[in-house]
Amino acid sequence: MPVLFSISYHMRYNVTLLTLLIFLAFGSYLNSLAYRLLNLDLFFKIRSFCPTCKQIIAWYDNIPVISWILLKARCRSCKLPISWLYPFIEILTPVVLFALWRTVNLQYFYAYFLFFSALLITIRTDFDQMLISRFATLYLIPLAILATMMHALPITWQESIIGTIFGYGLLFVTQKISFYMTHQQALGQGDLELLAFIGACTGPVGCWVSLMIGSVLGTACSLIYMAISKRVMKLIPLGAYLSFGAIIFVLWQDFFLQLYRI
Repeated sequence: MPVLFSISYHMRYNVTLLTLLIFLAFGSYLNSLAYRLLNLDLFFKIRSFCPTCKQIIAWYDNIPVISWILLKARCRSCKLPISWLYPFIEILTPVVLFALWRTVNLQYFYAYFLFFSALLITIRTDFDQMLISRFATLYLIPLAILATMMHALPITWQESIIGTIFGYGLLFVTQKISFYMTHQQALGQGDLELLAFIGACTGPVGCWVSLMIGSVLGTACSLIYMAISKRVMKLIPLGAYLSFGAIIFVLWQDFFLQLYRI
């Protein structure tokens, strides 16, 4: 019995380690995909390259996290800094995808995997350039609704459509009211389309919870940043925080849905 237990333990450990390594490599791919989605003219360039000097990156300089550390966060060719977002996304990806793998029913894993991948891309692009690609939000809404029809997500197609309309409409009204009162554009079109996509994947409840969590996270992180840097932030990458809110909702949705029922 102890021998069987030891074999079973080591098998689970090896599977877990392999899964984390695969997700880590996938995080590196999402970094590349995020950049290419904002630079479509470079989308079909096969090899990874430095976004600054466009020099092809050798395989030994493209190892997730490790290469960034060994290169001291600088490109080997042009010596310019490599953004902290690269290792951040590479580490965040296995963390959230592994949590998803261990948390949700296998029936829903594949649709949520695509959902989380799109959210991670959004986090990357919004933090980096304050831009959100429609390929990671708006254009995926039909797939989300289709997934609900195929029972690949734990909501009905009616809830998906209502969530889409609710998410877009809520931020649309907020955008118009804010502009009327301040004469400044506080929300970008990408934020509206992102929350619509979140609503399509999580329904109106998930959409609302994601917005609440994202707003609190965005406000807290911005205040901390301004306190430390002594700089005033005119714009907040709301899309990135909405994405974090959606990830948190999915991973703990039983808890949030129970609160909603109460």
